[in-house]
Amino acid sequence: MSDAGSRWEYKIVRTADGGLFSGDTSPMEDALNSLGGDGWELVDTISDSRGAGANSGQTALVFKRPKR
Repeated sequence: MSDAGSRWEYKIVRTADGGLFSGDTSPMEDALNSLGGDGWELVDTISDSRGAGANSGQTALVFKRPKR
């Protein structure tokens, strides 16, 4: 249910697949914690796997927060 008076702003962060969860996840955790500290909430992920093979697409992380 949405509140007619609410206003949101959105941020999209693109990542290369394979880089997001391969190896050390600390940099991504740090980035997510920073965004969360700024009031951003992860609401969706969108994968683009048009390329052939693993690690060839991109993932978009969609964040929102109340408009300031």
